[in-house]
Amino acid sequence: MRFRSPFFVKQAGAANVGQGYVYDPVLEAANARYISGDITTEEFREEMLARLKRA
Repeated sequence: MRFRSPFFVKQAGAANVGQGYVYDPVLEAANARYISGDITTEEFREEMLARLKRA
C-alpha cells in the first residue's frame, strides 16, 4: 500500500482542517515535495518539526 497517494493526502488534509489547521505555505511545500518523492520520510519529519518549533 502506498501512503503517498493523493487519496491519503486529501484524507489527512481534511482531518487537519477539521482540527483547526490554518494553511502554511512552508508546510504545504514540504508536503508536496514528500508526495512527489523529492524528500524522504525522515527529511519531511525534520522539516515539519523545525517549522512547528518556529511557530
